[in-house]
Amino acid sequence: MVIPTDGRPPSYRFADLTLDVARRCVSRRGQPVELKTLDFDLLRFLVEQAPNVVTADLLAEKVWGRHFVSPENVSQRIKLLRHSLADDASQPRYIETVRNKGHRLIPVVETAGEPTSAPPRGSVAVLPFDNLSPDPNDAYFAIGIHDQIVSKLTQLGHLRVASRSSVQAYVAAKKSVPDIARELQVATVLEGSVSYSGGRVRVTAHLSDGATNANVWSRSYEHAFDDIFAIQSSIALAVAQALAAELLPSQRERVERRPTASSSAYNVYLSAIARQFRDSRDELLLAIDELEQAVTLDENFIEAWVLDSNLRTTAQFFDPEHGDEHRAAGERAARRALALDPEHGDAHAALGYALGFSKDWKGAEQAYREAARLHVPLANMHAYAVFKLAVADFSGAREILDEAREAEPANGTVLRFLVLANASVGDWTTAEALYDSGRRLFTPWRQTDSGMMHWRVGRNELTAARAVPPEGAINTAMIEQLDAPEAALADLRRLYAASGSGNPDVRRDIALWAAHFGDTALALDAMRAAVSEQAEIVLYVWLPQFRPVRQLPEFKELLRDVGVVAHWEAYGWPAICQPVRDTDDFNCD
Repeated sequence: MVIPTDGRPPSYRFADLTLDVARRCVSRRGQPVELKTLDFDLLRFLVEQAPNVVTADLLAEKVWGRHFVSPENVSQRIKLLRHSLADDASQPRYIETVRNKGHRLIPVVETAGEPTSAPPRGSVAVLPFDNLSPDPNDAYFAIGIHDQIVSKLTQLGHLRVASRSSVQAYVAAKKSVPDIARELQVATVLEGSVSYSGGRVRVTAHLSDGATNANVWSRSYEHAFDDIFAIQSSIALAVAQALAAELLPSQRERVERRPTASSSAYNVYLSAIARQFRDSRDELLLAIDELEQAVTLDENFIEAWVLDSNLRTTAQFFDPEHGDEHRAAGERAARRALALDPEHGDAHAALGYALGFSKDWKGAEQAYREAARLHVPLANMHAYAVFKLAVADFSGAREILDEAREAEPANGTVLRFLVLANASVGDWTTAEALYDSGRRLFTPWRQTDSGMMHWRVGRNELTAARAVPPEGAINTAMIEQLDAPEAALADLRRLYAASGSGNPDVRRDIALWAAHFGDTALALDAMRAAVSEQAEIVLYVWLPQFRPVRQLPEFKELLRDVGVVAHWEAYGWPAICQPVRDTDDFNCD
Protein backbone atom coordinates (compact mmCIF):
# COMPACT_ATOMS: atom_id res chain seq x y z
CA MET A 1 0.00 0.00 0.00
CA VAL A 2 1.23 3.48 -0.86
CA ILE A 3 -1.48 5.58 0.80
CA PRO A 4 0.41 8.17 2.87
CA THR A 5 -0.61 9.22 6.34
CA ASP A 6 -2.00 12.72 6.19
CA GLY A 7 -2.44 13.63 9.83
CA ARG A 8 -6.11 12.75 10.05
CA PRO A 9 -7.25 10.54 12.92
CA PRO A 10 -6.89 6.87 11.97
CA SER A 11 -10.52 5.95 12.64
CA TYR A 12 -13.60 7.08 10.70
CA ARG A 13 -17.38 6.72 11.00
CA PHE A 14 -19.75 6.95 8.03
CA ALA A 15 -23.37 5.84 7.85
CA ASP A 16 -23.52 2.68 10.02
CA LEU A 17 -19.89 1.71 9.41
CA THR A 18 -16.68 2.39 11.30
CA LEU A 19 -13.28 2.04 9.64
CA ASP A 20 -10.36 1.59 12.03
CA VAL A 21 -7.05 2.16 10.22
CA ALA A 22 -4.79 0.96 13.03
CA ARG A 23 -6.62 -2.36 13.38
CA ARG A 24 -7.32 -2.56 9.63
CA CYS A 25 -10.92 -3.51 10.21
CA VAL A 26 -14.42 -2.29 9.36
CA SER A 27 -17.42 -2.85 11.61
CA ARG A 28 -21.17 -2.30 11.38
CA ARG A 29 -22.77 -1.53 14.72
CA GLY A 30 -19.97 -3.35 16.52
CA GLN A 31 -20.00 -6.43 14.27
CA PRO A 32 -17.01 -6.95 11.96
CA VAL A 33 -17.45 -6.68 8.20
CA GLU A 34 -15.09 -9.08 6.47
CA LEU A 35 -12.99 -7.31 3.82
CA LYS A 36 -10.07 -8.54 1.81
CA THR A 37 -6.80 -6.61 2.07
CA LEU A 38 -7.22 -4.69 -1.18
CA ASP A 39 -10.89 -3.97 -0.47
CA PHE A 40 -9.96 -2.40 2.86
CA ASP A 41 -7.29 -0.24 1.22
CA LEU A 42 -9.71 0.79 -1.52
CA LEU A 43 -12.43 1.75 0.96
CA ARG A 44 -9.94 3.61 3.12
CA PHE A 45 -8.79 5.75 0.21
CA LEU A 46 -12.37 6.56 -0.81
CA VAL A 47 -13.10 7.52 2.81
CA GLU A 48 -10.04 9.75 3.02
CA GLN A 49 -10.93 11.46 -0.27
CA ALA A 50 -14.65 11.90 0.52
CA PRO A 51 -16.73 13.61 -0.77
CA ASN A 52 -14.54 13.97 -3.88
CA VAL A 53 -14.90 11.76 -6.95
CA VAL A 54 -11.78 9.64 -7.42
CA THR A 55 -10.75 8.57 -10.91
CA ALA A 56 -9.81 4.99 -11.77
CA ASP A 57 -6.28 6.14 -12.61
CA LEU A 58 -5.83 7.72 -9.19
CA LEU A 59 -7.19 4.62 -7.46
CA ALA A 60 -4.78 2.46 -9.45
CA GLU A 61 -1.86 4.68 -8.45
CA LYS A 62 -2.71 5.13 -4.77
CA VAL A 63 -4.30 1.79 -3.89
CA TRP A 64 -2.56 -0.64 -6.21
CA GLY A 65 0.64 1.41 -6.24
CA ARG A 66 1.03 1.35 -10.01
CA HIS A 67 -0.39 2.95 -13.15
CA PHE A 68 -1.05 -0.09 -15.37
CA VAL A 69 -4.13 -1.42 -13.59
CA SER A 70 -6.99 -1.16 -16.09
CA PRO A 71 -10.20 0.80 -15.34
CA GLU A 72 -12.05 -2.52 -15.80
CA ASN A 73 -10.03 -4.08 -12.98
CA VAL A 74 -10.79 -1.09 -10.75
CA SER A 75 -14.50 -1.35 -11.55
CA GLN A 76 -14.50 -5.08 -10.81
CA ARG A 77 -12.84 -4.42 -7.45
CA ILE A 78 -15.41 -1.74 -6.63
CA LYS A 79 -18.10 -4.32 -7.42
CA LEU A 80 -16.53 -6.83 -5.02
CA LEU A 81 -16.22 -4.17 -2.32
CA ARG A 82 -19.88 -3.24 -2.73
CA HIS A 83 -20.82 -6.91 -2.37
CA SER A 84 -18.83 -7.20 0.88
CA LEU A 85 -20.54 -4.08 2.24
CA ALA A 86 -24.02 -5.33 1.14
CA ASP A 87 -24.29 -2.21 -1.03
CA ASP A 88 -26.72 -2.20 -3.96
CA ALA A 89 -25.21 -0.63 -7.09
CA SER A 90 -28.68 0.39 -8.32
CA GLN A 91 -29.45 2.17 -5.02
CA PRO A 92 -26.05 2.68 -3.40
CA ARG A 93 -25.73 3.63 0.26
CA TYR A 94 -21.94 3.80 0.46
CA ILE A 95 -20.20 3.98 -2.93
CA GLU A 96 -21.42 5.84 -5.99
CA THR A 97 -20.06 5.38 -9.51
CA VAL A 98 -20.08 8.65 -11.42
CA ARG A 99 -20.24 7.84 -15.12
CA ASN A 100 -17.03 8.66 -17.05
CA LYS A 101 -15.52 10.25 -13.93
CA GLY A 102 -14.86 7.70 -11.20
CA HIS A 103 -16.15 6.70 -7.77
CA ARG A 104 -16.91 8.47 -4.50
CA LEU A 105 -18.05 7.72 -0.97
CA ILE A 106 -21.64 8.88 -0.42
CA PRO A 107 -22.05 9.25 3.40
CA VAL A 108 -20.60 12.09 5.41
CA VAL A 109 -17.39 10.99 7.13
CA GLU A 110 -16.78 11.77 10.80
CA THR A 111 -13.79 11.01 12.97
CA ALA A 112 -14.43 8.19 15.43
CA GLY A 113 -11.84 8.88 18.10
CA GLU A 114 -8.60 7.12 18.81
CA PRO A 115 -8.34 3.52 17.67
CA THR A 116 -7.52 0.60 19.92
CA SER A 117 -4.62 -1.75 19.29
CA ALA A 118 -6.69 -4.79 20.29
CA PRO A 119 -7.03 -7.58 17.73
CA PRO A 120 -10.29 -7.81 15.82
CA ARG A 121 -13.25 -9.10 17.76
CA GLY A 122 -14.30 -12.51 16.51
CA SER A 123 -10.77 -13.62 15.60
CA VAL A 124 -9.43 -17.01 16.61
CA ALA A 125 -6.40 -19.23 16.11
CA VAL A 126 -7.03 -22.98 16.26
CA LEU A 127 -3.79 -24.62 17.37
CA PRO A 128 -3.03 -28.15 16.12
CA PHE A 129 -4.79 -30.63 18.39
CA ASP A 130 -2.67 -32.91 20.56
CA ASN A 131 -2.80 -36.58 19.62
CA LEU A 132 -3.57 -38.76 22.66
CA SER A 133 -4.51 -41.92 20.76
CA PRO A 134 -2.73 -44.97 22.23
CA ASP A 135 -1.96 -46.40 18.79
CA PRO A 136 0.59 -44.23 16.89
CA ASN A 137 -1.08 -45.28 13.63
CA ASP A 138 -4.16 -43.32 14.69
CA ALA A 139 -2.32 -39.99 14.86
CA TYR A 140 -4.08 -38.87 11.68
CA PHE A 141 -7.32 -38.41 13.67
CA ALA A 142 -5.95 -35.36 15.46
CA ILE A 143 -4.67 -33.82 12.20
CA GLY A 144 -7.87 -34.48 10.28
CA ILE A 145 -10.23 -33.33 13.01
CA HIS A 146 -8.23 -30.13 13.50
CA ASP A 147 -8.46 -29.46 9.75
CA GLN A 148 -12.21 -30.02 9.75
CA ILE A 149 -12.84 -27.72 12.72
CA VAL A 150 -10.84 -24.95 11.04
CA SER A 151 -12.87 -25.47 7.85
CA LYS A 152 -16.17 -25.24 9.73
CA LEU A 153 -15.14 -22.11 11.63
CA THR A 154 -14.24 -20.31 8.41
CA GLN A 155 -17.85 -20.83 7.26
CA LEU A 156 -19.40 -19.12 10.27
CA GLY A 157 -20.44 -15.51 10.62
CA HIS A 158 -17.62 -13.03 10.16
CA LEU A 159 -15.08 -14.95 12.19
CA ARG A 160 -11.48 -14.32 11.25
CA VAL A 161 -9.69 -17.64 11.56
CA ALA A 162 -5.90 -17.88 11.46
CA SER A 163 -4.78 -20.09 8.59
CA ARG A 164 -3.61 -23.67 9.05
CA SER A 165 -0.06 -22.93 7.97
CA SER A 166 0.26 -19.96 10.33
CA VAL A 167 -0.56 -22.11 13.36
CA GLN A 168 1.72 -25.00 12.36
CA ALA A 169 4.69 -23.05 13.70
CA TYR A 170 3.31 -23.54 17.21
CA VAL A 171 3.15 -27.36 17.13
CA ALA A 172 6.28 -27.76 19.24
CA ALA A 173 6.67 -24.17 20.40
CA LYS A 174 6.62 -23.54 24.14
CA LYS A 175 4.83 -20.21 23.95
CA SER A 176 2.07 -18.84 26.11
CA VAL A 177 -1.41 -18.20 24.77
CA PRO A 178 -0.97 -14.39 25.06
CA ASP A 179 2.28 -14.59 23.07
CA ILE A 180 0.65 -16.70 20.36
CA ALA A 181 -2.40 -14.44 20.21
CA ARG A 182 -0.22 -11.34 19.92
CA GLU A 183 1.93 -12.84 17.15
CA LEU A 184 -1.09 -14.07 15.18
CA GLN A 185 -3.14 -10.93 15.95
CA VAL A 186 -6.18 -12.82 17.24
CA ALA A 187 -8.47 -12.25 20.19
CA THR A 188 -8.83 -15.89 21.21
CA VAL A 189 -6.98 -19.20 20.93
CA LEU A 190 -8.61 -22.64 20.65
CA GLU A 191 -6.63 -25.65 21.84
CA GLY A 192 -7.62 -29.28 22.06
CA SER A 193 -6.75 -32.94 22.09
CA VAL A 194 -8.03 -36.04 20.31
CA SER A 195 -7.98 -39.66 21.43
CA TYR A 196 -9.26 -42.54 19.33
CA SER A 197 -9.50 -46.10 20.60
CA GLY A 198 -11.85 -49.01 20.20
CA GLY A 199 -14.15 -47.19 17.81
CA ARG A 200 -14.69 -44.30 20.21
CA VAL A 201 -13.39 -40.74 19.95
CA ARG A 202 -12.71 -38.34 22.80
CA VAL A 203 -12.21 -34.68 21.91
CA THR A 204 -11.41 -31.98 24.44
CA ALA A 205 -11.41 -28.32 23.43
CA HIS A 206 -10.96 -25.07 25.31
CA LEU A 207 -11.10 -21.49 24.10
CA SER A 208 -8.91 -18.94 25.88
CA ASP A 209 -8.84 -15.15 25.89
CA GLY A 210 -5.77 -14.11 23.94
CA ALA A 211 -4.87 -11.24 26.24
CA THR A 212 -5.38 -12.84 29.66
CA ASN A 213 -5.39 -16.60 28.95
CA ALA A 214 -8.67 -16.77 30.88
CA ASN A 215 -10.99 -19.62 29.93
CA VAL A 216 -13.80 -18.48 27.62
CA TRP A 217 -15.33 -21.88 26.90
CA SER A 218 -14.35 -25.52 27.27
CA ARG A 219 -15.93 -28.91 26.89
CA SER A 220 -15.09 -32.59 26.45
CA TYR A 221 -16.91 -34.94 24.09
CA GLU A 222 -16.80 -38.72 23.97
CA HIS A 223 -18.83 -40.62 21.39
CA ALA A 224 -18.68 -43.47 18.94
CA PHE A 225 -16.78 -42.54 15.78
CA ASP A 226 -20.08 -42.31 13.88
CA ASP A 227 -20.84 -39.15 15.90
CA ILE A 228 -17.59 -37.36 14.99
CA PHE A 229 -19.51 -34.99 12.69
CA ALA A 230 -21.66 -33.79 15.57
CA ILE A 231 -18.57 -33.23 17.74
CA GLN A 232 -16.88 -31.06 15.12
CA SER A 233 -20.04 -29.06 14.43
CA SER A 234 -20.71 -28.58 18.15
CA ILE A 235 -17.22 -27.22 18.75
CA ALA A 236 -17.42 -24.83 15.79
CA LEU A 237 -20.87 -23.54 16.79
CA ALA A 238 -19.88 -23.18 20.46
CA VAL A 239 -16.81 -21.14 19.51
CA ALA A 240 -18.91 -18.95 17.22
CA GLN A 241 -21.41 -18.39 20.03
CA ALA A 242 -18.64 -17.56 22.50
CA LEU A 243 -17.31 -14.98 20.04
CA ALA A 244 -20.81 -13.51 19.52
CA ALA A 245 -20.81 -14.26 15.81
CA GLU A 246 -24.12 -13.63 14.07
CA LEU A 247 -24.98 -16.81 12.15
CA LEU A 248 -27.24 -17.05 9.16
CA PRO A 249 -29.48 -20.13 9.05
CA SER A 250 -27.71 -21.25 5.88
CA GLN A 251 -24.34 -21.08 7.64
CA ARG A 252 -25.55 -23.16 10.56
CA GLU A 253 -27.10 -25.69 8.20
CA ARG A 254 -23.88 -26.00 6.20
CA VAL A 255 -21.78 -26.58 9.30
CA GLU A 256 -24.21 -29.12 10.76
CA ARG A 257 -24.59 -31.08 7.51
CA ARG A 258 -23.05 -34.55 7.54
CA PRO A 259 -20.56 -34.65 4.68
CA THR A 260 -21.11 -38.38 4.19
CA ALA A 261 -23.39 -41.12 5.43
CA SER A 262 -20.46 -43.52 5.61
CA SER A 263 -18.23 -43.43 8.68
CA SER A 264 -15.77 -45.70 6.87
CA ALA A 265 -15.51 -43.21 4.01
CA TYR A 266 -14.94 -40.38 6.48
CA ASN A 267 -12.26 -42.38 8.28
CA VAL A 268 -10.11 -42.77 5.16
CA TYR A 269 -10.86 -39.16 4.21
CA LEU A 270 -9.33 -37.98 7.50
CA SER A 271 -6.29 -40.15 6.82
CA ALA A 272 -5.92 -38.59 3.36
CA ILE A 273 -6.04 -35.10 4.88
CA ALA A 274 -3.13 -35.98 7.16
CA ARG A 275 -1.10 -37.53 4.33
CA GLN A 276 -1.37 -34.46 2.10
CA PHE A 277 0.55 -32.36 4.63
CA ARG A 278 3.58 -34.69 4.49
CA ASP A 279 4.64 -33.30 1.09
CA SER A 280 6.05 -36.43 -0.52
CA ARG A 281 5.23 -38.38 -3.66
CA ASP A 282 4.47 -41.63 -1.86
CA GLU A 283 2.21 -40.01 0.74
CA LEU A 284 0.37 -38.01 -1.91
CA LEU A 285 -0.33 -41.09 -4.02
CA LEU A 286 -1.46 -43.00 -0.92
CA ALA A 287 -3.80 -40.10 -0.07
CA ILE A 288 -5.27 -40.33 -3.58
CA ASP A 289 -5.80 -44.07 -3.12
CA GLU A 290 -7.62 -43.40 0.15
CA LEU A 291 -9.85 -40.81 -1.48
CA GLU A 292 -10.70 -43.32 -4.17
CA GLN A 293 -11.80 -45.66 -1.38
CA ALA A 294 -13.85 -42.85 0.17
CA VAL A 295 -15.80 -42.02 -2.99
CA THR A 296 -16.28 -45.72 -3.70
CA LEU A 297 -17.85 -46.12 -0.27
CA ASP A 298 -19.95 -42.97 -0.81
CA GLU A 299 -20.14 -41.63 -4.36
CA ASN A 300 -21.92 -38.49 -3.09
CA PHE A 301 -19.10 -37.45 -0.72
CA ILE A 302 -18.49 -33.95 -2.15
CA GLU A 303 -15.56 -32.97 0.08
CA ALA A 304 -13.73 -36.17 -0.84
CA TRP A 305 -14.21 -35.44 -4.54
CA VAL A 306 -12.87 -31.89 -4.05
CA LEU A 307 -9.79 -33.04 -2.15
CA ASP A 308 -9.26 -35.82 -4.70
CA SER A 309 -9.34 -33.22 -7.48
CA ASN A 310 -6.79 -30.96 -5.79
CA LEU A 311 -4.42 -33.80 -4.97
CA ARG A 312 -4.73 -35.29 -8.47
CA THR A 313 -3.75 -31.96 -10.02
CA THR A 314 -0.90 -31.54 -7.53
CA ALA A 315 0.36 -35.06 -8.28
CA GLN A 316 1.70 -33.91 -11.66
CA PHE A 317 4.55 -32.16 -9.84
CA PHE A 318 5.54 -35.31 -7.94
CA ASP A 319 4.84 -37.74 -10.78
CA PRO A 320 5.36 -35.77 -14.03
CA GLU A 321 5.59 -38.88 -16.22
CA HIS A 322 1.87 -39.43 -15.59
CA GLY A 323 0.97 -35.74 -15.65
CA ASP A 324 -1.75 -36.05 -18.30
CA GLU A 325 -3.49 -38.79 -16.33
CA HIS A 326 -3.37 -36.79 -13.10
CA ARG A 327 -4.69 -33.61 -14.71
CA ALA A 328 -7.57 -35.44 -16.42
CA ALA A 329 -8.49 -37.20 -13.17
CA GLY A 330 -8.36 -33.87 -11.31
CA GLU A 331 -10.81 -32.30 -13.74
CA ARG A 332 -13.16 -35.31 -13.57
CA ALA A 333 -13.23 -35.23 -9.76
CA ALA A 334 -13.98 -31.48 -9.67
CA ARG A 335 -16.79 -31.85 -12.20
CA ARG A 336 -18.22 -34.73 -10.19
CA ALA A 337 -18.29 -32.52 -7.09
CA LEU A 338 -20.02 -29.74 -9.04
CA ALA A 339 -22.57 -32.18 -10.42
CA LEU A 340 -23.49 -32.92 -6.81
CA ASP A 341 -23.48 -29.24 -5.76
CA PRO A 342 -23.14 -26.55 -8.48
CA GLU A 343 -22.79 -23.87 -5.76
CA HIS A 344 -19.81 -25.46 -4.00
CA GLY A 345 -17.13 -22.74 -4.07
CA ASP A 346 -14.20 -25.02 -3.28
CA ALA A 347 -15.23 -27.34 -6.11
CA HIS A 348 -15.11 -24.40 -8.56
CA ALA A 349 -11.64 -23.51 -7.25
CA ALA A 350 -10.51 -27.11 -7.70
CA LEU A 351 -11.81 -27.06 -11.26
CA GLY A 352 -9.91 -23.84 -11.97
CA TYR A 353 -6.75 -25.45 -10.62
CA ALA A 354 -7.18 -28.48 -12.88
CA LEU A 355 -8.13 -26.52 -16.02
CA GLY A 356 -5.22 -24.11 -15.63
CA PHE A 357 -2.82 -27.00 -16.11
CA SER A 358 -4.85 -28.47 -18.97
CA LYS A 359 -4.47 -25.35 -21.15
CA ASP A 360 -8.15 -24.39 -20.78
CA TRP A 361 -7.28 -20.88 -19.62
CA LYS A 362 -10.72 -19.41 -20.30
CA GLY A 363 -12.41 -22.21 -18.38
CA ALA A 364 -9.97 -21.84 -15.50
CA GLU A 365 -10.62 -18.10 -15.21
CA GLN A 366 -14.36 -18.66 -15.22
CA ALA A 367 -14.07 -21.35 -12.52
CA TYR A 368 -11.89 -19.19 -10.28
CA ARG A 369 -14.28 -16.26 -10.64
CA GLU A 370 -17.17 -18.52 -9.67
CA ALA A 371 -15.23 -19.60 -6.59
CA ALA A 372 -14.71 -15.95 -5.62
CA ARG A 373 -18.40 -15.22 -6.19
CA LEU A 374 -19.21 -18.05 -3.81
CA HIS A 375 -16.99 -16.44 -1.15
CA VAL A 376 -13.93 -18.66 -1.37
CA PRO A 377 -11.26 -16.25 -0.03
CA LEU A 378 -8.60 -15.23 -2.54
CA ALA A 379 -6.10 -16.06 0.19
CA ASN A 380 -7.17 -19.71 -0.15
CA MET A 381 -6.61 -19.77 -3.91
CA HIS A 382 -2.83 -19.71 -4.28
CA ALA A 383 -3.18 -21.54 -7.59
CA TYR A 384 -5.22 -18.62 -8.95
CA ALA A 385 -2.24 -16.34 -8.34
CA VAL A 386 0.09 -18.69 -10.24
CA PHE A 387 -2.48 -18.79 -13.03
CA LYS A 388 -2.51 -14.98 -13.10
CA LEU A 389 1.28 -14.94 -13.44
CA ALA A 390 1.03 -17.36 -16.36
CA VAL A 391 -1.41 -15.12 -18.27
CA ALA A 392 0.74 -12.06 -17.44
CA ASP A 393 -1.75 -10.46 -15.04
CA PHE A 394 1.06 -9.61 -12.65
CA SER A 395 -0.85 -7.05 -10.60
CA GLY A 396 -3.75 -9.46 -10.14
CA ALA A 397 -1.34 -12.15 -8.96
CA ARG A 398 0.30 -9.80 -6.48
CA GLU A 399 -3.09 -8.78 -5.10
CA ILE A 400 -4.03 -12.40 -4.40
CA LEU A 401 -0.63 -13.24 -2.95
CA ASP A 402 -0.62 -10.17 -0.71
CA GLU A 403 -3.88 -11.38 0.80
CA ALA A 404 -2.58 -14.92 1.06
CA ARG A 405 0.57 -13.80 2.84
CA GLU A 406 -1.45 -11.76 5.32
CA ALA A 407 -3.45 -14.90 6.12
CA GLU A 408 -0.49 -17.29 5.92
CA PRO A 409 2.75 -15.50 6.80
CA ALA A 410 4.59 -18.81 7.24
CA ASN A 411 3.66 -20.27 3.84
CA GLY A 412 6.83 -20.66 1.77
CA THR A 413 4.98 -21.27 -1.50
CA VAL A 414 2.99 -18.05 -1.13
CA LEU A 415 6.13 -16.06 -0.42
CA ARG A 416 7.97 -17.71 -3.32
CA PHE A 417 5.39 -16.56 -5.87
CA LEU A 418 5.03 -13.18 -4.17
CA VAL A 419 8.73 -12.64 -4.87
CA LEU A 420 8.08 -13.48 -8.53
CA ALA A 421 4.95 -11.28 -8.70
CA ASN A 422 6.75 -8.23 -7.31
CA ALA A 423 9.66 -8.75 -9.68
CA SER A 424 7.19 -9.06 -12.57
CA VAL A 425 5.44 -5.76 -11.80
CA GLY A 426 8.84 -4.06 -11.60
CA ASP A 427 9.03 -3.70 -7.81
CA TRP A 428 12.50 -5.21 -7.52
CA THR A 429 13.21 -3.67 -4.13
CA THR A 430 10.24 -5.46 -2.57
CA ALA A 431 11.06 -8.67 -4.41
CA GLU A 432 14.57 -8.72 -3.00
CA ALA A 433 13.38 -7.88 0.51
CA LEU A 434 10.83 -10.69 0.41
CA TYR A 435 13.45 -13.10 -0.91
CA ASP A 436 15.85 -12.21 1.89
CA SER A 437 13.04 -12.65 4.42
CA GLY A 438 12.15 -16.05 3.00
CA ARG A 439 15.75 -17.23 3.04
CA ARG A 440 15.78 -16.57 6.78
CA LEU A 441 12.48 -18.37 7.33
CA PHE A 442 12.70 -21.43 5.09
CA THR A 443 15.49 -23.96 4.69
CA PRO A 444 15.34 -25.40 2.11
CA TRP A 445 13.11 -23.09 0.11
CA ARG A 446 12.23 -25.32 -2.83
CA GLN A 447 12.68 -23.77 -6.30
CA THR A 448 12.81 -20.22 -4.97
CA ASP A 449 16.58 -19.90 -5.18
CA SER A 450 16.60 -20.95 -8.83
CA GLY A 451 13.78 -18.50 -9.59
CA MET A 452 15.69 -15.62 -8.01
CA MET A 453 18.87 -16.70 -9.79
CA HIS A 454 17.09 -16.61 -13.18
CA TRP A 455 15.65 -13.19 -12.40
CA ARG A 456 19.07 -11.82 -11.51
CA VAL A 457 20.56 -13.28 -14.68
CA GLY A 458 17.71 -11.70 -16.67
CA ARG A 459 18.50 -8.35 -15.08
CA ASN A 460 22.19 -8.90 -15.94
CA GLU A 461 23.10 -8.85 -12.24
CA LEU A 462 25.58 -11.67 -12.75
CA THR A 463 27.61 -11.17 -9.58
CA ALA A 464 24.45 -11.35 -7.50
CA ALA A 465 23.28 -14.38 -9.52
CA ARG A 466 26.50 -16.23 -8.66
CA ALA A 467 25.79 -15.63 -4.97
CA VAL A 468 22.46 -17.51 -5.11
CA PRO A 469 22.75 -21.20 -4.17
CA PRO A 470 22.09 -23.00 -7.49
CA GLU A 471 19.50 -25.77 -7.60
CA GLY A 472 20.07 -28.68 -9.95
CA ALA A 473 22.95 -29.77 -12.17
CA ILE A 474 22.01 -27.50 -15.10
CA ASN A 475 21.86 -24.31 -13.06
CA THR A 476 25.11 -25.20 -11.29
CA ALA A 477 26.89 -25.81 -14.60
CA MET A 478 25.53 -22.67 -16.26
CA ILE A 479 26.50 -20.41 -13.35
CA GLU A 480 30.04 -21.72 -13.69
CA GLN A 481 30.00 -20.95 -17.45
CA LEU A 482 28.57 -17.43 -17.36
CA ASP A 483 31.77 -16.18 -18.97
CA ALA A 484 31.89 -18.98 -21.56
CA PRO A 485 28.69 -18.64 -23.62
CA GLU A 486 29.73 -20.90 -26.52
CA ALA A 487 30.66 -23.77 -24.21
CA ALA A 488 27.46 -23.21 -22.23
CA LEU A 489 25.30 -23.35 -25.36
CA ALA A 490 27.03 -26.52 -26.53
CA ASP A 491 26.20 -28.15 -23.19
CA LEU A 492 22.61 -26.89 -23.31
CA ARG A 493 22.05 -28.33 -26.80
CA ARG A 494 23.44 -31.68 -25.68
CA LEU A 495 21.33 -31.68 -22.53
CA TYR A 496 18.18 -30.78 -24.42
CA ALA A 497 18.74 -33.57 -26.94
CA ALA A 498 19.12 -36.02 -24.06
CA SER A 499 16.15 -34.77 -22.04
CA GLY A 500 13.10 -36.99 -22.13
CA SER A 501 9.49 -36.57 -21.19
CA GLY A 502 8.70 -36.02 -17.56
CA ASN A 503 11.32 -33.30 -17.08
CA PRO A 504 9.44 -30.00 -17.50
CA ASP A 505 11.57 -28.13 -14.94
CA VAL A 506 14.78 -29.28 -16.66
CA ARG A 507 13.50 -28.06 -20.02
CA ARG A 508 12.39 -24.77 -18.47
CA ASP A 509 15.90 -24.18 -17.12
CA ILE A 510 17.43 -25.05 -20.49
CA ALA A 511 15.07 -22.55 -22.15
CA LEU A 512 15.93 -19.71 -19.77
CA TRP A 513 19.68 -20.29 -20.06
CA ALA A 514 19.50 -20.62 -23.85
CA ALA A 515 17.65 -17.28 -23.97
CA HIS A 516 20.34 -15.67 -21.81
CA PHE A 517 23.16 -16.99 -24.00
CA GLY A 518 21.39 -15.89 -27.20
CA ASP A 519 20.01 -19.07 -28.79
CA THR A 520 16.39 -17.99 -29.18
CA ALA A 521 15.42 -21.03 -31.27
CA LEU A 522 16.61 -23.48 -28.61
CA ALA A 523 14.99 -21.36 -25.90
CA LEU A 524 11.63 -21.45 -27.65
CA ASP A 525 11.80 -25.19 -28.43
CA ALA A 526 12.73 -26.10 -24.88
CA MET A 527 10.05 -23.85 -23.40
CA ARG A 528 7.40 -25.29 -25.73
CA ALA A 529 8.39 -28.80 -24.61
CA ALA A 530 8.18 -27.76 -20.93
CA VAL A 531 4.80 -26.04 -21.35
CA SER A 532 3.41 -29.05 -23.21
CA GLU A 533 3.91 -31.06 -20.02
CA GLN A 534 2.98 -28.41 -17.43
CA ALA A 535 1.03 -25.55 -18.97
CA GLU A 536 1.59 -22.95 -16.27
CA ILE A 537 5.36 -23.12 -16.73
CA VAL A 538 4.53 -20.52 -19.40
CA LEU A 539 4.79 -17.96 -16.58
CA TYR A 540 8.59 -18.07 -17.06
CA VAL A 541 8.37 -16.65 -20.59
CA TRP A 542 7.81 -13.25 -18.98
CA LEU A 543 11.29 -13.11 -17.42
CA PRO A 544 13.59 -10.40 -18.87
CA GLN A 545 16.00 -12.77 -20.64
CA PHE A 546 13.10 -14.11 -22.71
CA ARG A 547 12.39 -10.73 -24.31
CA PRO A 548 14.23 -11.55 -27.59
CA VAL A 549 12.27 -14.81 -27.80
CA ARG A 550 9.01 -12.88 -27.35
CA GLN A 551 9.71 -11.09 -30.63
CA LEU A 552 9.60 -14.32 -32.66
CA PRO A 553 6.48 -15.21 -34.67
CA GLU A 554 6.80 -18.73 -33.29
CA PHE A 555 6.43 -17.36 -29.77
CA LYS A 556 3.04 -15.95 -30.68
CA GLU A 557 2.09 -19.34 -32.06
CA LEU A 558 3.04 -20.93 -28.74
CA LEU A 559 0.75 -18.57 -26.82
CA ARG A 560 -2.07 -19.27 -29.25
CA ASP A 561 -1.53 -23.02 -29.10
CA VAL A 562 -1.68 -23.18 -25.31
CA GLY A 563 -4.77 -20.95 -25.10
CA VAL A 564 -3.26 -17.85 -23.49
CA VAL A 565 -4.35 -15.58 -26.36
CA ALA A 566 -7.91 -16.91 -26.17
CA HIS A 567 -7.92 -15.97 -22.47
CA TRP A 568 -6.73 -12.45 -23.26
CA GLU A 569 -9.37 -12.03 -25.95
CA ALA A 570 -12.05 -13.02 -23.45
CA TYR A 571 -10.80 -11.28 -20.31
CA GLY A 572 -8.50 -8.47 -21.42
CA TRP A 573 -4.94 -8.03 -22.64
CA PRO A 574 -2.02 -7.54 -20.24
CA ALA A 575 0.34 -4.58 -20.36
CA ILE A 576 3.22 -6.74 -21.63
CA CYS A 577 1.32 -7.87 -24.77
CA GLN A 578 -1.12 -5.78 -26.80
CA PRO A 579 -3.21 -6.49 -29.92
CA VAL A 580 -2.38 -4.78 -33.20
CA ARG A 581 -5.33 -2.66 -34.25
CA ASP A 582 -7.55 -4.02 -37.05
CA THR A 583 -5.61 -7.31 -37.23
CA ASP A 584 -5.57 -10.61 -35.37
CA ASP A 585 -1.89 -10.06 -34.53
CA PHE A 586 -0.33 -8.84 -31.29
CA ASN A 587 3.05 -7.68 -30.02
CA CYS A 588 4.86 -8.39 -26.75
CA ASP A 589 7.62 -6.22 -25.37
